[in-house]
Amino acid sequence: MTTIRAAFHVHSEWSYDASLKLTEIAELFRGRCEAVFMCEHDRGFSAARLEEYREACAAAGENGPLLIPGIEYAGPEDRVHVPVWGPVPFLGEAVPTAELLRAAREHQGLSVLAHPVRRDAWQVMDEEWLSLAGGVEIWTRKWDGWAPNRRATGWVASHGLLGVGALDLHRARQMFPLSMELELEGGLSAEACVEAARAGRARAMLGRLPVAALQGGLPGTLAQGVEVLRRPAFRAARRARERLAR
Repeated sequence: MTTIRAAFHVHSEWSYDASLKLTEIAELFRGRCEAVFMCEHDRGFSAARLEEYREACAAAGENGPLLIPGIEYAGPEDRVHVPVWGPVPFLGEAVPTAELLRAAREHQGLSVLAHPVRRDAWQVMDEEWLSLAGGVEIWTRKWDGWAPNRRATGWVASHGLLGVGALDLHRARQMFPLSMELELEGGLSAEACVEAARAGRARAMLGRLPVAALQGGLPGTLAQGVEVLRRPAFRAARRARERLAR
């Protein structure tokens, strides 16, 4: 087995709401991770564009880290999002979530239910989705802040899913030491990375610390306490910036 570090859920200029070039992302993560699970919004994609994107990821990651192409699919109401990686064809826009998850599984892809707190997606979570998905983002830095999501970690425990530590990075300033440790069979490749995650040979890490250590006991209580204090301050600062921008 070979153990590597991978960043999950990273957007480039191939997404409508991000601006980083693939080469800039490779430079940003070089020396931090051996692989980056890229994740572009499905809006404006097609089968042909996905092939172009896969070729662009291969070229940009030629000197490391490995850029693994993926698509973040939005459900019909743009509430539930599902990143998908692996040998999966483009599945279309606004595909119903259950249908999307079944298709990803059929093509041996890795599907992950993303950021449950965004637009309160957790409120519409269906048991069938949890049975079909390969994993759930238990800590999405952009949406969960400084602590893992307790509801998502509960789903992982009750359904035997992969708990993913994800960035949802759109800008360089959103860098954070949250990653996944993968155990690969064989050498480093996109196929080996996806298979390791699909097989559950992976765990979420905060720096050198397993995220599991922050999910209970005193460390978990402290992390949740910090997030309880941070969130209102963050929202107040955002409202202040919006008022100044008017």
